[in-house]
Amino acid sequence: MPNGWWYMPPEPVPAEPGWDDDPAWTRPDPMTAAELQAGLDRVCEQDEPPGRDEFEDFEPLTPDELAEIQAAAADELLAVEAATTGRRGPGQPGSARIFPGQSSSPAAGFGPGMPLDVLPGCAALAVAADAAAGQDGGFAGISEAELTGVVCAWDRVEAHAAARKLAAIAELARRNPAPEDAEFTADQVAYALGESRGRAGDLADLAQTLGTRLPGTAAALEDGTISRYKAEIIAGATALLDDAGARAAEAKVLDRAARLTPGGLRAAIAAAVMEVAPEKARQRREAAAKDARVQRWAEDSGNAALMGCELPPDEVLAADQRITAWARELKKAGLDGDMDVLRARAFLDLLLGKDSRPRQDAGGAGPAGFAGRVTLTVPLATVTGLADRPGDLAGIGPVDPWLARDLAAAAARNPQTTWCVTVTDQDGRPAAQCDTDHNTPYEAGGRTCRCNTGPKCRHDHRLKQHPRWTVDQHPDGTFRWTTPSGRTYTTEPTRYPI
Repeated sequence: MPNGWWYMPPEPVPAEPGWDDDPAWTRPDPMTAAELQAGLDRVCEQDEPPGRDEFEDFEPLTPDELAEIQAAAADELLAVEAATTGRRGPGQPGSARIFPGQSSSPAAGFGPGMPLDVLPGCAALAVAADAAAGQDGGFAGISEAELTGVVCAWDRVEAHAAARKLAAIAELARRNPAPEDAEFTADQVAYALGESRGRAGDLADLAQTLGTRLPGTAAALEDGTISRYKAEIIAGATALLDDAGARAAEAKVLDRAARLTPGGLRAAIAAAVMEVAPEKARQRREAAAKDARVQRWAEDSGNAALMGCELPPDEVLAADQRITAWARELKKAGLDGDMDVLRARAFLDLLLGKDSRPRQDAGGAGPAGFAGRVTLTVPLATVTGLADRPGDLAGIGPVDPWLARDLAAAAARNPQTTWCVTVTDQDGRPAAQCDTDHNTPYEAGGRTCRCNTGPKCRHDHRLKQHPRWTVDQHPDGTFRWTTPSGRTYTTEPTRYPI
């Protein structure tokens, strides 16, 4: 991974002076605003057309002639952009250069082909892009072409910042090599960033992968050629390969990763992995099939989602066709909704053995009862009808009071249903699948009472016992964790409505 933000062009720099070899654009230390403006002025000066005294028969262009030339230049710009496709960044061809003197906006340097339009992601580019918005932040006087250049610049800056952040996380992991410490490095990151442990672990894994296995991807992320999301795609696809194989696979896609969409890049790197190590690709597919699963989660809207993962491709295609076929039957029967809605209804019908086609004799079929195991946590006031406060459905999360009541009623319609309703009041703190942990250990004199115990998952229970971590329980039920670096973070138990 390079230490600086400068970019080495793939071909020799021309001998003639120009903005490409202007040290103001290539030095590693950030430019001041005055230096930035001076550099832009030099660009304009170098692009100035020759004076009329240099030509005997010089005749000024008429307005119509100037308009024709500018129109031709615009056509050339569109042609070049259509040919290069995708985001512009270091190593991507620049579009036609603008005519000198035509733009005096604070974002002139971000115009097509101008220096800031192709500068790699770095802190200096962030300063320039911030200044381009103007004093009021309204981008006054900036053309759409320049504004697009500013958008691309911020995208490169964002990627550069992600690369430096990951480098810092990798260094944090390097400083904790012992197995008993490495296991909990992600916890330090999770507390510091307010992330989940799983997401923090993913960041740590990506940081170490880029730092040791994928130098090309790391460099492309640091200069802003690719986004962090694309770096994650490459890292995930090459995880089954050894270091040499991973580098060989990334080399097959890096020259076009910038212009590919995430979906296109995912297909390209998957093909590259199969080319580099076809046998390992087959082994991964077969091993992953053993991890077949169905997942559910809560949607932000309050509804829920259900998804099957690592399933046999042929059966998935057959199942998908069956869902579509039943959705068409529902449509023929007069059920409302577009095909997405009808396919979702068909999906549930096929899973639950239901038939949602409207029945003319009954004026439409209502939701059928189902047999299941339901754990619902609901406030006492909601149960008694005194208030409409949300409940909590185990495995899904918060549910609105109307859905909570509907779920209870639907479950009650089937005598085979096993359901548990936990009614909470001002003293309720239900916890499932947790250890009851003594904050001050029992053998050290800690009392077995609510003031010294609390629910902790098995991971947090072990983390609390690590000699370099400490945790204090406060009277209000919160916990203050102190990491090995001395930083402190406060967590709280789940708040259930009462």
